[in-house]
Amino acid sequence: MGPFLAFLFGCLHRNQTRPFTLNKFCYTVCLDCGRELPYSWASMRTLRAAECTGDHAPSRKEIRAAA
Repeated sequence: MGPFLAFLFGCLHRNQTRPFTLNKFCYTVCLDCGRELPYSWASMRTLRAAECTGDHAPSRKEIRAAA
C-alpha cells in the first residue's frame, strides 16, 4: 500500500491486539504490520487518521521509557 493511501485509510489489516492505554493515549497494535492505531473507548473501535484529534500520540521511544 502506498504512503498516501496509508495516510488516508490507515492500516487495513484486521489482526490487532486488545486496546492499550499509556499516558492517556489509547491504541491497538496491528499484528501484521506493527503499526500503532488510535483507539476510541467512547465508540469502542479503532480510529482512522482523519478522525483523530490533535492529541499527542506517544512515540515508540516514549512508550519504551514508560514501560
